[in-house]
Amino acid sequence: MTTRAASEVVIGPVITERTYSLYTQGRYTFRVAKSATKNDIKKALEEQYEAQGIRVKDVNTVTMRGKARRNLRTRGSIGHTAGWKKAIVTLGPGQKIEGLFGSV
Repeated sequence: MTTRAASEVVIGPVITERTYSLYTQGRYTFRVAKSATKNDIKKALEEQYEAQGIRVKDVNTVTMRGKARRNLRTRGSIGHTAGWKKAIVTLGPGQKIEGLFGSV
């Protein structure tokens, strides 16, 4: 098994109203590589935020299906967006990732 850089595993945070409500509970949502395992995600996040001393307690993953999209310019041809994978990460009690939600 080859090791990948943390930036290859964790693509970026997902910021929505639902993820903000999870943030108040100490859970963070990230877009991750489709082939990433839970252990890969845990190691990548702990490496990426090691300056803040983050310890990942739990990782849940969800594979999101792409959505069908219509293009009305080309007589309604139907295409789709790409599928992707997201990870909902629970941190230890009292831990927080600084700077992820801006000044919130």
